[in-house]
Amino acid sequence: MRGMKLHQIRYLVAVAAQGSIRAAARSLGVTQAAVTQGLRELEADCRLALFTRHSAGLVLTDAGRDLLQHAQRILLQMEQAEAELARHRDAGTPQRLSIGITPWVAQSLLARVLPPFRADMPHVQLEMLDGYSSVAYPRLRDGSLDLMIGRIAEADEMAGLQATPLFTYEATVMARAGHPRAGVRSIHELLEDDWLLNFAPGGEQAMMRQLFLQHGAAVPRHRIVLAQSASLMLTLVQQTDMLTFCPWPLVETDALRGRVVAMQLRERFAPRTVGVIRRAQARPSLPAERFLAHFMAQVQASAASDDPELRRVFYSVDLH
Repeated sequence: MRGMKLHQIRYLVAVAAQGSIRAAARSLGVTQAAVTQGLRELEADCRLALFTRHSAGLVLTDAGRDLLQHAQRILLQMEQAEAELARHRDAGTPQRLSIGITPWVAQSLLARVLPPFRADMPHVQLEMLDGYSSVAYPRLRDGSLDLMIGRIAEADEMAGLQATPLFTYEATVMARAGHPRAGVRSIHELLEDDWLLNFAPGGEQAMMRQLFLQHGAAVPRHRIVLAQSASLMLTLVQQTDMLTFCPWPLVETDALRGRVVAMQLRERFAPRTVGVIRRAQARPSLPAERFLAHFMAQVQASAASDDPELRRVFYSVDLH
């Protein structure tokens, strides 16, 4: 086994995970011929068949399954070694991490994430965008934003991006406290009110469908104002009679509780999903990995917390 190479180990793990040489080659960014040759050499070195070949793909033999367990541990150890070396290389070296965070997540969790992250990685220059997916997605694609914790859009808006779901939440129509229309019980009665909405160029139809069309209501286009700033939208909704459509947990944050209300409409709106979104095929940097680790630790702690605000916020949230 002295001839075993790291790339052969990677091929073994990839084929076992993907089920075929073609899919494994695509996931690794190499040719099918390279994977085929690497596996043949590995089997020759082992003097054992590691796969049985079928028309539908490859299946591990008993020997292959035993070797796979060791191969997976080897790759994990290599990743850990690379991370440790990166820490040594980057210690004291300024690094930049740019993150977009959807407003309700920023208002409820961000203050709990930043102190441990800053203590963990004090040399990282952190830049944060409190905004919507329509603003963040283009910046993710052009590389000016490293990752976003925000709403996962429909497939046609997610071109060039990949997402890992974190939790699902309910959406609601929101108005200022004391709004003269607060007692209305149907979206059909709000078509002559002014709306402040946010959507990406490719997401307008999905928004109109979810909010109006699926309930048989005409889209009041002459009443809709497009907002690309979270702070601007929240300020205007609190200070005017404009309505908006937003995550229910946002209503329960300390910053807005008592200042805005969720309208109790008969219509129900499809849940939305928050996830970690980044460029397709992009591997997160070490600062990004550490930020996400601290973030997930706070999500788990907050979901089980006795803090009244967090209990209200997470009441309408389902963790994945």
